[in-house]
Amino acid sequence: MEEILHILLHALIDVLKILPVLFLIYVFIEVIENKCAKNWKKQHFLNNKFSPLIASGVGIIPQCGFSVVATDLYSEKKIRMGTLLAIYIATSDEAIPILLTRSYELSVLKYLLLLVAIKFVFAIVVGYVVNFVQGRLSQKKVLVMATSKVEEIHDHDEHSEEEHSQSHDHDYGCCGHDVTEDTPTFKKFILHPLKHCLKITLFILIINFIFGILLHYVGTDNIQNFMMSTSIFQPFIVGLVGLIPNCASSVIITNLLLEGGITFASCVSGLCVNAGIALVVLFRTNKNIKSNILIVSLLYTLSVLLGFVLQFIV
Repeated sequence: MEEILHILLHALIDVLKILPVLFLIYVFIEVIENKCAKNWKKQHFLNNKFSPLIASGVGIIPQCGFSVVATDLYSEKKIRMGTLLAIYIATSDEAIPILLTRSYELSVLKYLLLLVAIKFVFAIVVGYVVNFVQGRLSQKKVLVMATSKVEEIHDHDEHSEEEHSQSHDHDYGCCGHDVTEDTPTFKKFILHPLKHCLKITLFILIINFIFGILLHYVGTDNIQNFMMSTSIFQPFIVGLVGLIPNCASSVIITNLLLEGGITFASCVSGLCVNAGIALVVLFRTNKNIKSNILIVSLLYTLSVLLGFVLQFIV
């Protein structure tokens, strides 16, 4: 019993050290999200030849709002599949804030920089390739339909912009908050980041405690030997964890990396798959189930393949 209490105390001390830094990071993210999300949705940044590039850059910002907004835009047929995949792949949910709290360690800083760079480049490549293939397959028929749809949307916006705004201007993030709300409030900039911070801290505490128990009773060498013996299958397994539409999945994957439980390549696979709550929003708002299944299949398959390739490079 004393050993378990000691492990719990050690895990608690570890999370208390990162709590203030994590809170400040989430406050900063909330400010960015609030200032950019609504204007970003109203503009047509994601409906031009630079869309995958812009989507990849926005996705790198650790938040839950932009991927939700992009999903809503895809459901409204305002962006293409490759652009949506780009923002999903670039999104890391809670991974970057967690890694930032330990970026003073050179090994963790290396992981952070490599993760951001790989996800950014991979998101751009996938975005442009999927958009190109989609365009080639659809060709003239889709171009005519798309032009007709855009004209219809523009006409609707000109005559009933206020009605459209009321029905589509609300997108909800991981904790149920409105990511496109106009009015800055104490609740939005302080209480929500605090709530989110405490939620993630609790996840980290639980995971650290479980790892502590495993390390104590199973042994570090035995765990590492087991993980190394299954390393070839890790991208596949971690990718499945990444599909869980919850911030807990990115917390689990990141902590597995930091504790030496998985390889960096497997971590990249899991975090490329992980799009947070956006996948739930996709199936809720987009009525084309075949399209949704194709998006998830591409997201998972391409991310796992990337992980397999990285195992021989990184």
